[in-house]
Amino acid sequence: MDPALVLSYSLHSLMKEAIPFNAQSLGFGKDLTECYCVNGAINGLSCVSSIVYHMKYKVFNVRLWNPATRLISAASPPLFVKRECASIVKFGLGYDDSTNTYKVVANIIDPRQWKNELRIYSRAGDTCWRTVSTSPDLLLSWEEGQFVSNTFNWLAVCPRGPIDRQRIELFEYTYDDYVIFSLHVGKETHKLLRMPVDLDRSKRQEPKLVVLRDHLCVFHDFKGTHVVVSQLEEFGVEDSWTIIMKFSYISLQIDACSCSFGDYSQFNMSEDGNYLLIYNERDSILLVYDQRVKEVSKCINLCNNNHRWVGVNGYVQSLVSPQ
Repeated sequence: MDPALVLSYSLHSLMKEAIPFNAQSLGFGKDLTECYCVNGAINGLSCVSSIVYHMKYKVFNVRLWNPATRLISAASPPLFVKRECASIVKFGLGYDDSTNTYKVVANIIDPRQWKNELRIYSRAGDTCWRTVSTSPDLLLSWEEGQFVSNTFNWLAVCPRGPIDRQRIELFEYTYDDYVIFSLHVGKETHKLLRMPVDLDRSKRQEPKLVVLRDHLCVFHDFKGTHVVVSQLEEFGVEDSWTIIMKFSYISLQIDACSCSFGDYSQFNMSEDGNYLLIYNERDSILLVYDQRVKEVSKCINLCNNNHRWVGVNGYVQSLVSPQ
């Protein structure tokens, strides 16, 4: 049995066909010595990252991989992160269509100091990871950045005064303390976007920032009973937030005693908008929510005796070269 596999399922089969599904093994990694993670995809190319532990540093490399052609790029320059900081590193793949350049952004999170550092690497000739300036008054989310319209986007805490570590640990910041930190991958500059107007000012769950059908969306709690999904109809126009969906925790089979909406990480929507695919990272479960009948139409347990899923990423097949 392979220690790790990359399996491919069509969204149509996951959302609409009966179980079991036919998975295609993409054969990634069989000739590589490192263990890799998949970190998003653009134009049919997936970003995969590896980690090697040294005495004082964790050393990361990323490659671009085309699952359709099975071609993979050379490794990036190494990214060194001190082990003593116990840092968490989240990678994301972006594309600058003005220069036809792929760039990888690393969000380096120091949980001890509650600080972020952004590094960027361009496939167009960079020989090192460059630091991207951010505001010291912001704390970026520990989630992966969401890429849309040439920008990476993160939720960020932007309090009216200095960041209070104790308030963060006690989850005391409210919905009003959040903004969206938006980094343009071409210009490598950032701006802040307002969150959608919230209907319920109490903060029971941290909002989630996702991309559905090429639009930036925010999932946020409503009165502890429902999730409201707001969509930015025109990117960068803060007055274009529109509620597109509302569903109850009960319909998602979320039991407040054993599971929370925070356990759900990856989201995909069918082209017709009828089905929402939601991945529960903690329990390795996929839910297919049918918007027409307002209920989960399928619950797929991805754990078996042979494999446990550790992540879900969507991609569209192409013949783009990763080199």
